[in-house]
Amino acid sequence: MLKAGVGQSSRSDTRAAVEEAARKAMAGVPDGNADLALVYATVDHAGALEEELAALHQVTGTRNTVGCSGLGILTEDGEIEGESGVAVMALASDTVGARPFVRDSLKGNDGPAGQDIANAVGPDHPSLTVLLADGYKSRPDAMLDGMAQAGHSGPVVGAASSEDGSHGKTYQFYEDRVISNSVVGFSLSGAFETVIDITQGCQPVGEPMVVTKAHENLIFEIDHRPAFEVFADLVGKPFQQDLRRALAFVFVGLPPDPRQKEIEPGQYLVRNIIGVDAQRGILAVAQPVEEGQRLIFTLRDGQRAREDLRQMLERQAARLEGRTPRMGLYFNCCARGSGLYGVPGIDTAYIKQALGDVPVIGFFGNYELGPLGGANHLLTYTGVLALVTE
Repeated sequence: MLKAGVGQSSRSDTRAAVEEAARKAMAGVPDGNADLALVYATVDHAGALEEELAALHQVTGTRNTVGCSGLGILTEDGEIEGESGVAVMALASDTVGARPFVRDSLKGNDGPAGQDIANAVGPDHPSLTVLLADGYKSRPDAMLDGMAQAGHSGPVVGAASSEDGSHGKTYQFYEDRVISNSVVGFSLSGAFETVIDITQGCQPVGEPMVVTKAHENLIFEIDHRPAFEVFADLVGKPFQQDLRRALAFVFVGLPPDPRQKEIEPGQYLVRNIIGVDAQRGILAVAQPVEEGQRLIFTLRDGQRAREDLRQMLERQAARLEGRTPRMGLYFNCCARGSGLYGVPGIDTAYIKQALGDVPVIGFFGNYELGPLGGANHLLTYTGVLALVTE
């Protein structure tokens, strides 16, 4: 049986917060020690956390500790944004194996790090691999490519560690270490199944189109019209008069496989428009595109994001077929939360309503990782929910 418990604390004293969150988490593992402790903390705790990880080990009974810093943390009991927070999940099982890992010196070595992780996870094709990478030093596409090249074929979920801008770096936690420029994580293998889905914070505006002229990440024509002209017509005059604001709300959605002829609802990769040239009619996007590829424009919209979240939870409920998950891992974009909805706690409130008292832990990351279209991808502006059921 897989046992899991979760606790969170909003105390500003790091030791008190760690101990409170860990003791709450261990209530879900009442018969002994945990096999793995997952910990997320806001960046104000990072300086003191290395000294206090020993307290976490003492409460949970394990040194198998992984985690990272986050702009905010969350559990099924709610979200903590803009203040101190620590969240801990404790896992124990006699049927599910948890294998933690770390790779240092990440910058510029994402591909080899991905290959190393795939080798460390092993050839037994685990049902789930979780990655928590430095939010400033990682290239997630290269890491995922490295894992795939080394033969890893299972689903990968995770997010980039984040901070509030006060430190200029993010932190990863492994055993008794607080480090940066690294990727930590763990794999789960054994007698369990996962139900993974993605909710989009950016919703389609208009119909799918075709990129008819492009080079690398520059789009020259869409449906045989200048790309900027198509963009300007779509966003309307208010956004045309303030392009900086437009680029903060309007993005492109690309299919996970460039060869796809259709873009299914929710099945697209949101990418920023990183530059425009109105005179030459060019859009620059944060990913290479191909001529003939489908594209949609998307709008960051809180109300439609709520509806997409509700639909995702309904899809997961249908796939669960009445089974109750043992635990959930939720990776939420920094651009969601109160910044998207105007009020905090929306994501966790919907998840709690759908799942009940299932232990769920997560944090707000700089990007997200998850499976889409049969492969693992870098995701942005999304929430990725992985449910584990026996």
